[in-house]
Amino acid sequence: MYRYTCKNNQDELLFELKREVFHPTDTSSILIEACGKAITSPKKILDLGCGCGLVGIALAKMGLCKGPVYASDLSGEAIELARKNAERMSVEYVARRGSMFEPWDGEKFDVIVDDVAGISDDIAGISPWYPEGVSCGAGRDGVKWIVQIIEQSGRHLNEGGMFIFPILSLSNADKIIQSLRGAYSSYEIIAKKDWFLPDAMAARQDILMPLINDGSIICHKKYGKWIWYTHIYKANV
Repeated sequence: MYRYTCKNNQDELLFELKREVFHPTDTSSILIEACGKAITSPKKILDLGCGCGLVGIALAKMGLCKGPVYASDLSGEAIELARKNAERMSVEYVARRGSMFEPWDGEKFDVIVDDVAGISDDIAGISPWYPEGVSCGAGRDGVKWIVQIIEQSGRHLNEGGMFIFPILSLSNADKIIQSLRGAYSSYEIIAKKDWFLPDAMAARQDILMPLINDGSIICHKKYGKWIWYTHIYKANV
């Protein structure tokens, strides 16, 4: 089980996890907290890449969803698990299986929250963050999915809508921001956090250095440790 405490009301939420479904990370928690500050009244919200359902269910429990939580994931196991978690916590939940925005043709939302993985495949392969059998598939520079999502997200937002998502420096952040600049005229960083790279990953200089040198990821050393970052962005239509 995964425990999450809502910051605005201290509700404690327990989420069932499965080996086959991507597990929540510290980035997921920062994303929820950033959404809690950016969303000032109940909205129609899409949780894209819902996994176990953490983000959407937490936002509903924080009183930020108008109507049901809308959620989708490429994984059928994730959809089944998210529905189960939502039902157990008495959250109205509409979940559909499909890639990116395929399940939402013609649908628009006030807020789209995206927690779809966006790190280098090479980094994912040496990280502890992906359960066995769960692929990242975002390419050497980690931008494959997030760039497509950025480019498509605007057509699924109502006027005045918001797209909230993380950029991790374990991907080509500059390329992602370039895509964001082309899709949205207004965007900003609403939360940020630096992290120490786990020692077992930092030891893999054979993988890290080529990625750093060709710009596929951004890491720097501080206090003798490798540092990477999470930035949460909010883009407005």
